[in-house]
Amino acid sequence: MSTVVQAEKAGAKIVDWYSCIISRSIDQAILLKEQASALVKNMEPNDKILAYYSLVEFRHEMLLRQNAGMEEEERFSKIEPILENTVDHLLKYLYYFISGQNEYINERYKSAIKLFRKAERLLEYVDDDAEEAEFYYYAGAVCYRLNQYPFATSYVEQAKTIFDSLGYVDKGLNCQIIIAATNSEVGKYEKADEILKNALQQAEMHLETKALILRTLGLNAIRKREWEEAEHYFKSALAIKEHRQSPVSMKSQYNLANVLFRLQRDLEAREFFKKAEVGILYYRNTEYSARSLVTKGLYIENGNLALVNKGIDLLREHSLEFEIAEVAEETSAYLEKAGKSQEALKYMKVAYEAKLNQNALGVDQE
Repeated sequence: MSTVVQAEKAGAKIVDWYSCIISRSIDQAILLKEQASALVKNMEPNDKILAYYSLVEFRHEMLLRQNAGMEEEERFSKIEPILENTVDHLLKYLYYFISGQNEYINERYKSAIKLFRKAERLLEYVDDDAEEAEFYYYAGAVCYRLNQYPFATSYVEQAKTIFDSLGYVDKGLNCQIIIAATNSEVGKYEKADEILKNALQQAEMHLETKALILRTLGLNAIRKREWEEAEHYFKSALAIKEHRQSPVSMKSQYNLANVLFRLQRDLEAREFFKKAEVGILYYRNTEYSARSLVTKGLYIENGNLALVNKGIDLLREHSLEFEIAEVAEETSAYLEKAGKSQEALKYMKVAYEAKLNQNALGVDQE
């Protein structure tokens, strides 16, 4: 007969498990998940601990990049009634923060930032430096995706300071990637290169992150219109097994294909584009679904602007204004080279309007 486990003992094990998730100690997290699951299975009735377990389990699945064991709405609907009747601020914080992370991963950035704002109001109840840094990192990442660069940099710099003090090298390097990306997107290409190359020197023991740094160097090279340099960085990233096996690889394959099309190496470009399309479809990535439509319209279907416009409309539906500006400028350059100046001017106007929007649009307050 199984011995009934005290809720406090199960709760303590869940805390240990969550700490491993934050530090990305994957093997230890997997072990502690098994131990926590066994304790919860035999635990005395306690809805609050069950809610903690469910949230941390979901965060564990996000870390491993697996699909949730149940539908997101079903998982969170079981926790919401508990939140209404609890004064446990930490539980409420975890709910808003982990829900926000889920929205971020699924590219619902405006929804994510609203949830992060609710979590931030409860941050004072979080008595863990690593957890606080994790919050700042994700808040910065979503601000970056919403083109709110000053806020993004402020949050991520706070996260990096804490991660560095804790000795979380990999986490600190990921912060540097976002800081460099914000510099790249506002045209400070040399500064972005400097940050990324400094990070690259520290990343030899962190191969997946090293690949992300190389990929970001490739994106920066695209913005500088240094196509051969971009090709080198994307191929270097894809040469790393850990990157090829990650969901981000489909983005690098797409970016490499796009660069090769611009270099007029169509045969090689089509090979990488086909691989990228498989990943984009599998992961249902909105941004790269839209970008692939633009690339297909321009380089595979020889200037099919209906596909280009479909891609731009998809980006617009998700308020991805920076991305609209990038693909519109690319389309304009393609049309200008083809001698279609009037149509090229039209897409330059689209790019200009998108840049105005990304600076003007905020996020609805709550």
